[in-house]
Amino acid sequence: MDEIRVRVAGLYIENKQILLVKHRKDGQEYYLLPGGGQNSGESMTQALEREWQEELNVEITTGKYLFSGESIPPLNSNKRHVLQVVFEVDKVNGNILLSPDNTLIDFEWVPLVEINSIRLYPFCKNQIFSVLNGQKPELYMTYNWQDG
Repeated sequence: MDEIRVRVAGLYIENKQILLVKHRKDGQEYYLLPGGGQNSGESMTQALEREWQEELNVEITTGKYLFSGESIPPLNSNKRHVLQVVFEVDKVNGNILLSPDNTLIDFEWVPLVEINSIRLYPFCKNQIFSVLNGQKPELYMTYNWQDG
């Protein structure tokens, strides 16, 4: 695939838990920060707000830019090159109600102490831990395709 997918995601933490969405694809389950693809003519923050509305049926207040990174698939792979840009989510308005699709199967509040034990794509755990520890995260990383 020649096209690079820009994925915007939101980091939302409440009561020492992080909000993640759960996906199932090709028989495997994994987590992602809530968000999705940016459409042409749409700002990143507009895309993030639209994706949270579509997936979780809530309106959000987007906070500051936190970090980004990209997953580059192996050569001759049918996987897509993904650039993920992560923003802080300052506020969620409404009650979360999942809108499942072909791969999106659930949302979960994952305790911060359990993040290392889950499969998270793209693999931005180090950047998340920096934010959680009040440190400045590495603003850009290339994620290992196999990690999670």
